[in-house]
Amino acid sequence: MSSALLIGSTCLRTLQNNEQFKLTRRSIETAYAVMDDTNENRQLLQRISVPFLFSEDTLIIPGEHAGQLSRFSNLELLPLFAQGELVLNDPVHRQLLSTLIQSVLPRSRTTGEYCAFITPGTTPASASSRLVSQLVALQGYKPFATTITLAAGLSSLPSDSRFSGYVVYLGHSHSEIGLIHQSRVVARQMTPYGSEWMDEQLAHACKLFAKDADGESIPDLAGAREKRLGPEVNLSPYLSSPSMISGWYDSLLDSLLDQFASQLESLQAYTSTLATLPVIYLGELATVTGAGELLAQHLSSREILFDTQRVTCIPDAADAIIRGSLVIAAMEEESSVRAA
Repeated sequence: MSSALLIGSTCLRTLQNNEQFKLTRRSIETAYAVMDDTNENRQLLQRISVPFLFSEDTLIIPGEHAGQLSRFSNLELLPLFAQGELVLNDPVHRQLLSTLIQSVLPRSRTTGEYCAFITPGTTPASASSRLVSQLVALQGYKPFATTITLAAGLSSLPSDSRFSGYVVYLGHSHSEIGLIHQSRVVARQMTPYGSEWMDEQLAHACKLFAKDADGESIPDLAGAREKRLGPEVNLSPYLSSPSMISGWYDSLLDSLLDQFASQLESLQAYTSTLATLPVIYLGELATVTGAGELLAQHLSSREILFDTQRVTCIPDAADAIIRGSLVIAAMEEESSVRAA
């Protein structure tokens, strides 16, 4: 049996394939809430059957239970990942991540089972990935860190391209682009900008603010997101009056593509031998009308050769990424069996 673990900025997901090729999916939100460790609070949580953790005179409510409590109380809903990063020196965050992984990734049944995993906004060699690798190993799996670029490419690039093409991910806490050639990542570039950053920019520009639990004014990210996803938004560069939001997309794509184009230039001897390749794009920022046209214009302006007739949006990014991760786990497991 092989497994895949996708640790997103807002949700953990797993996909497992057993010996009968039956797929099992699990997910849990990464948000949490904190309450004072008092008898009254313990009794309340026990009475309504809400699980909690203990840490330094506080009670920690993880996952969807935290969201439910915050909707009916003044409890603040806190993100486990801030700007896509885990606070590694915070024991509460480490304990919470361990608990969340255990809740969606049951212990392996046999030895030699692989689990391919992805952490948000980081490289496979990062400190966050090393921590997740340890936690996955504690569940009895052989951990294998991979990337969104490769996972999305294996699951969504057309088969007639022999799993070759460009993958553009415009996500929550970061964005990335990669060139894949025959199931291998040739070049990859990341930028720490995604929908989280864009909603902050939009909230400030449109003066959208809300009050936090302490009554302090904070950017209204929910309101900004609603405005960003409004039906009137169109990113097409060919409109006479482009969307106000187009400027932030331009900034994000500039940050992502300028360095990627430099990478490709250094690989020109290799890339010049490749056929004209398709492009897939996915993520929270990818489904807006005109996003494909804007992306194609940015690629063309940097003289990146691609098949202009095959620029395809993948609507369910999480599903594509987790399916590709499972393929990677199965490939690594098969390679291990052959080597033995």
